Amino acid sequence: MPHMRSHLRILLLLPLAAILGCGSSGGIVSTPSTALDLTGNWEAIGNLVSNTGLPPSPIEDFNGSLAFTNGSVIGVLRAFDNGSVLNPCVALTQDLPAIGTLDSNNNLTLTVPISGGIATITATLPQNIHTFIPGSYQIVGGPCAMPATAMKISQFANTTGTYTGTFNVLATGTLTPVPGTATAITAVLTQSTIPNADGQFPLTGSITAAGACTATLAITNGLVFGDGVTSWPLSGPISQQGTFTGAIDPTADTLYGNLFFFSTCNSQSYNGTLIRQ
Repeated sequence: MPHMRSHLRILLLLPLAAILGCGSSGGIVSTPSTALDLTGNWEAIGNLVSNTGLPPSPIEDFNGSLAFTNGSVIGVLRAFDNGSVLNPCVALTQDLPAIGTLDSNNNLTLTVPISGGIATITATLPQNIHTFIPGSYQIVGGPCAMPATAMKISQFANTTGTYTGTFNVLATGTLTPVPGTATAITAVLTQSTIPNADGQFPLTGSITAAGACTATLAITNGLVFGDGVTSWPLSGPISQQGTFTGAIDPTADTLYGNLFFFSTCNSQSYNGTLIRQ
C-alpha cells in the first residue's frame, strides 16, 4: 500500500514535532439518520499527484476520531504538512475540530477549521468502510490553502490482537534485507475503543523479537491514529527500551513496522510486515 509506506515515513518524523502545541473543540450539525456504524478511527489521505508521483502539498492527510449520531458528525483530526517539517502551515500536533453530516445516501461532508482557513472533506461511503474510499478535500483561506484534491478515506479497524512476522535490517537506502538479520517478531496489542482528547486511540502491549535480534519492547503509552501505530506518545517521553513505528491497512490485518532498540541488537533498525493471527 503506497500511502501507508508514505505514512510510515511521516511517523518517523514525529519526534521533531513533539514540542508543538495543541488544543481542541467541536460542535454538532443534525441531518437524517444512517444505518452505518461509523464511529471510530479515520484517515483521509491525498492521492499521489499524477505528473510527479509525489503526495499533494501542503496537506497530505487528515487523521483522527469521528463520532456519528443520527446523521451528525463530530470529531478531532490532525493534519500533516509534507512541505515543511520545521515551519508547517499547521502544527503536526494541533487538534482540529471536525463537524459535518452524513445524509440518507451516505454522502459524508466534513468541515475542519485549519490555520485560519476551512478544509472541506467529502466522500460517499459504501457499506464496507474498512477499505479505501474515493473522495476529495480542499482548503480555502490561510497558509494551508489548496485546491480540490483527490483522496482516499477509510475507517481503520481496531488493532487489538496478536501479529507475527519476520523483520530484517535493510541495506542503506534500499528495501533489500541484510543477510543474517532475520528476526521473528510477535506483537501483542490492545487498542482502546475510546479516543483521547486529541482524537487518538491509546495502545498498550508488547513486541518481542527473537533471532538475530532478541529483545522485548513494552508498550505502555502507545497510540493509534489513522493508519499510524506508535509505541510512544507524540508529545511525551519515549521508552528507554526503544521504539516501534508502524502503519496498518484499513482492516488492521496487516501491520508494516519499524522496530528500533536503543541499547540492544547493535542499535540497528529492523523493518518488516506483521500479519494478524
